[in-house]
Amino acid sequence: MDKSLKLSEKLFCLAINPRNGGILMSASSAISMTLTGSVIVELLKKELISIEKGIVHLESSTIQNDEIHEFFLNRVRLRGKDRKLRNWISYFNIRGRKIQKLFIRSLVRKNVLRAEEKRILFIPYEKVYLMDRELVENIRKDVEIALLSMIGSTDDSIILSVMVAKSNLLSRIFPDRERRKEATRNLKKLPDTAISKAVQEAIDMMHAAVYASIS
Repeated sequence: MDKSLKLSEKLFCLAINPRNGGILMSASSAISMTLTGSVIVELLKKELISIEKGIVHLESSTIQNDEIHEFFLNRVRLRGKDRKLRNWISYFNIRGRKIQKLFIRSLVRKNVLRAEEKRILFIPYEKVYLMDRELVENIRKDVEIALLSMIGSTDDSIILSVMVAKSNLLSRIFPDRERRKEATRNLKKLPDTAISKAVQEAIDMMHAAVYASIS
């Protein structure tokens, strides 16, 4: 069983309550947007899309074997013309539940998560639980190391650390308040990555979209 996880899948796993299952309350309001940002990063790294001056350009129409990537890329493909990144983020955020189901399906297949059908007032919903706790704990440790030592961190661990912070998951990584404060300070010192500019644009526009929706 291949348990290699994408950046976005790692982020989703960290958003699962390690004790009681389900999405952590702290991450529930931001996880759809940060998952979208993480997938956008993955599509950028695969050179399937590019971003210039906040506009997403389709670089390749190749059908993807990855179900999550194909879901995103197909929407861009069908659009037929360039669109602002913040508009795509808003578009995919509205479809957050469907996107989360894609992540659950992928991670259940990899035996990283398990899903149970629950009901609230006779309304069915799917609740997820961590199965491979060791794998997820190693992901957590990678983020911890990236934010505390900042030495020898990979591009993916740096980007994941930023996405974790934007998902309000720092308390998941650092239960200790003082270490969490240190990590918050270090976020501003993280080294640039090959696509750090695009990542920061995605994060800024995610938050701009949130503020616009509630203002």
